[in-house]
Amino acid sequence: MSRARRAKLILRDGIVVEGGFFLNEGQALAPYLASRKGGWVNIVDAKWAPERETHNHAVLQVDQILIALSSDGEIPVHWPTAGASPRHVDIGLDDGTRVRGSLHLGERQRLSDYLFSCGKFLPVLGARRMPSGEQLGDIALNALNVKVVRGARLNAPDGTLAGQVAPLDPGGPRPTGAFQAINDDMVPRDSGVIEVITEGRTPDRRKRRFTPQRPAPVRVPEDRPANLNTNQAALAKRLSKHWLVRLGTQAQLLPPDPRELTDDLSLEHVWHALARRNDMADAELAVHVAWVFMLPVASLEDVESSALQIVPEKVARKLGVLPLRIEGKFLDLAVSDPTSMEIEQQLGFVSKLALRLSIATPTDIRGALDWHYGPSGALSSD
Repeated sequence: MSRARRAKLILRDGIVVEGGFFLNEGQALAPYLASRKGGWVNIVDAKWAPERETHNHAVLQVDQILIALSSDGEIPVHWPTAGASPRHVDIGLDDGTRVRGSLHLGERQRLSDYLFSCGKFLPVLGARRMPSGEQLGDIALNALNVKVVRGARLNAPDGTLAGQVAPLDPGGPRPTGAFQAINDDMVPRDSGVIEVITEGRTPDRRKRRFTPQRPAPVRVPEDRPANLNTNQAALAKRLSKHWLVRLGTQAQLLPPDPRELTDDLSLEHVWHALARRNDMADAELAVHVAWVFMLPVASLEDVESSALQIVPEKVARKLGVLPLRIEGKFLDLAVSDPTSMEIEQQLGFVSKLALRLSIATPTDIRGALDWHYGPSGALSSD
């Protein structure tokens, strides 16, 4: 069953937020944040410091994040490429503070080219926040807040960065002495331009300064893949009427690719296809569904036997629900389809209790049903 992994966010206003994030296996923190659809990230069990209250889930604008890091070291900030080596840098931020650490660049890769390819978040390893010297570890740093990136060298016995680097002011004087030549590149970004100052021992024959005449056009992805055959086009039409796909469309998510589906449009298949098309984990899509219907995200870890006994296995599997617990006159249920009228009609009749719903993925519910009721070969093979 899916689970959220803990991360800590330092926002631009200095507030610290800690919570769970649903990342796919093998997904790193920096590209995850950079790829969020519509510029929003979902957080479960979110805690805002210094508040003591825990929010079941929250939706946060990615641009408000200054620094992101794994709370327990379980989430890598990036996946290094073969042959990459650390490049020590001093990064100046808009607020006048600095971050010192290293970036992993390929052999002979220019720092400006690397920054251009990183996207909205830079993976900085072994980061320290200056001038306080606060140790941050491996972080994902929001490039929108970066003013200048300066190449630096290690020359002190304790491994601190050399001070022979260019001033933070992009218009200030250039250094002399250790850095005999300077490469000064301007990397265009959505928020403006980042100046990249690096040591240049050999002349750079390429044009180093460039400023876009106008913003790059925004690419709007096609809602439906091209070159569909007749069956696939019909399947796409059916998909467009599915409640989950329509919900995703309202949230600016791309619909599932009909070429990856069969005629069996079960909720589990549609759910997984929608998440995959939008580079999301299935559990992250559950947060979207819960937010739209103003329901909590289900916790499938604590299931009471009394709830399982009141709902027959056959009914639970047919409706795709997991009984969680009984509290007074209420039966708590984990569901994937909160639009289903059958759930209220049948389970209200069977249990004689009022229903309280929470959202989980179809795969997680099926796995939990197999765990608590025993595996069902006919249904688990869907």
